[in-house]
Amino acid sequence: MTMRRNLTSAAAIAGAGMMALTLHACGGKPAPAEEAAAAEKTDTADAQSMRITHVELRDLSDEVRATGRLVVREEAAVGSELAGYRVSRVYVDEGDWVKQGQALAQLDDTLLQAQIAQAEATLATQKATVTFRRSQLDRAESLAKEGAVSQAALDQSRMEAASSEASLLASQANVNEMKVRQSRMTLRAPVAGAVLQRALRPGDISGGSATPYFRIARDGLIELDAEMPDTALAHVKIGDTVSVTLGTGETITGKVRFISPRVDSNTNLGRARVALPFDANLRPGSFAEARFNAASAGVLSVPASAIRYESGGASVMVVDDKNMVKQTPVKLGQRAGDFVELVEGPAAGARVLATGSAFTLDGDVIKPIDGAAAQPAATPGGQ
Repeated sequence: MTMRRNLTSAAAIAGAGMMALTLHACGGKPAPAEEAAAAEKTDTADAQSMRITHVELRDLSDEVRATGRLVVREEAAVGSELAGYRVSRVYVDEGDWVKQGQALAQLDDTLLQAQIAQAEATLATQKATVTFRRSQLDRAESLAKEGAVSQAALDQSRMEAASSEASLLASQANVNEMKVRQSRMTLRAPVAGAVLQRALRPGDISGGSATPYFRIARDGLIELDAEMPDTALAHVKIGDTVSVTLGTGETITGKVRFISPRVDSNTNLGRARVALPFDANLRPGSFAEARFNAASAGVLSVPASAIRYESGGASVMVVDDKNMVKQTPVKLGQRAGDFVELVEGPAAGARVLATGSAFTLDGDVIKPIDGAAAQPAATPGGQ
C-alpha cells in the first residue's frame, strides 16, 4: 500500500510539471493590454500630485491707470496775411474770453486809406474815359455807314473803346482788393473761446513772424491726452466714464471722446482723449492721472498663478486626457484681480496646472487634483 501511494504522488507531480512546460511553450504570459494597464498603473503611482484648474469664460473688470497732459480740444490760430502794417491797438490779453467775430487787434490803415482814395480817383477817371470812347465809337459807326470814315478809323475807335473798358475793369479790381485788405486790418476771433497766447504788441509790424498772433481754445474746452499700454487700450470704449485726478489733487469726471487707431511701435503705448467739463481753472500742459474701469464680458481666462514666464514668452501647462503635461504658448490680455485674460491659447474647458511650475516638463505624467476640490470647505462661522 505504501509503495502504491508513492507512485500516485510521483505521477501527480510529473503531470503538473508537464502542464507548466506546455503552458510556457504555448506562450502563456500576460496579454499586452494587461501589461500596458499595469505599466500605466505603475506610472500613475509614481506620478506627482499637482493641482489643476480650467480655462473658463469670465467677466473681467479692472481699473486701468494712465497718465497724460491736459491739452486743448480744438485750437484756433489767428494771424494776418497782410505784411508791412504797424499794429496800432491790441484789445485782448491772455486768459480773456472772446466771442466769435470779436476784434482782437487793429492794424494802422492810414496809408491804406490814402491808397484807396488814389485808386478810387483812378477808377473815376477810367469810367469817364470809357464813356468818352463809347461816344466816339458810336459817332464813327454812324459816319462809316455814310462812307465818311474809313474802315481803319472805325477799327481804331473800336480798339480804343475796348481798351478803356479793360482799364476800367482793372481799376475796379484794384479798388476791390484794397477794400478787402482794409476789412482785414482788424484781426477778429474766428471762434469763441479763451485766449491762450498773445504774441502781438502795439508797434509791431505785421508779417514779420510765422508765429500766430493769438491762440484760442475753442469754447474753452480742455481734455486729457492719456497714454496707456495697447493691451489696456483694447478694453477702453468711447463714452466710458473716467475719473481724472489733477495735479492739484482735485478729482473730476470725464468721458472717453476719442481712441487713437495707432500705437507707438517704440513704446507700445496708445492714446485716448478724455473730454472734461468746462472749467476756467484747467490749464493746458498740466499733468493728470486717469483711472479707467476696463471691463470685458465673457473672455477666456485662467488664474494668474497658472501662467509660466520664460524667455520665449508666456505659456500654460495643459493637461490632456491621459494626464500628460504639454507646454502651450499664450498671449495675455488684461488682468483683473487673480485672473488674467487669454487672448490666444487653449480653448475653454481645457485643464491646466494651477501653478506654472518650472520643474514640470513636456511629457510628464501627473496625478491631477482639481483646484476647487483641493480647497477645504468653510465651516460655519469661519471656524
